[in-house]
Amino acid sequence: MNGRSAPALAARALAVTYPDGTRALDGLDLTVERGRSLAVLGESGSGKSTFLAAVLGLLPSRAAVTGSLTIDGIETVGSSARELRKLRRGRIGYVPQDPFAAVDPLRPVVHHIRFAARAAGTKIDAATAADRLVALGIDPETVRTRRWPHTWSGGMLQRACIAAATITAPPLVLADEPTSALDLDTGDTVLRDLRSRATTLIIVTHDLHAAAVVADDLAILRNGQLIESGRADDILAAPQHPYTQSLLAAARATGGLDG
Repeated sequence: MNGRSAPALAARALAVTYPDGTRALDGLDLTVERGRSLAVLGESGSGKSTFLAAVLGLLPSRAAVTGSLTIDGIETVGSSARELRKLRRGRIGYVPQDPFAAVDPLRPVVHHIRFAARAAGTKIDAATAADRLVALGIDPETVRTRRWPHTWSGGMLQRACIAAATITAPPLVLADEPTSALDLDTGDTVLRDLRSRATTLIIVTHDLHAAAVVADDLAILRNGQLIESGRADDILAAPQHPYTQSLLAAARATGGLDG
């Protein structure tokens, strides 16, 4: 199955084992339909970051990968680095967890956004890049005068990374804790903007509130295994697995999730 009839992403019995023997993903079965937004939740070590790295084709070279992982019907397990780069170009946008590491400290922030567009095969001018930053709540004067990454806060650089990942409105956007440095109201606004710019969105987060704001569907990982998945409204209203129930209870007890 290929093209528009295929889901945006499908994993079948996907397993990833690192050289030290750690099995970071263990038989993952997960489908993300085109046009949907999925939040992948779980504690540290649950396999969330490994899942993103697998989708991006950025696992360590010695990691053992079995099963199947398709993007728009194209199989990626066993693909060469060159084939994976070609697949990523123009098709996948990525918001990294660490915005300070993602930007070049020797280039203006606007350059980061223009470079992302160029990598996807599109040219934009500095004004267009600046407009995206302003749309994400960055003050125009800040964009104009504070050009260098070291003068920006983590939350501002997170928004710059979101602008870069979505500047060409790619079919699939992956976001790793994209609002961790933002306050609640700003984070909600940015998440909605992120969702509007991505045909299909996968967000990896430990923040149930963020998941509730942006996700159509949820997938709960624990110890590399998928323990619960389905529509976000259904899971948030009536989680079936005890681990999911404990996550929701903890979030509500700390005020991280209403209801």
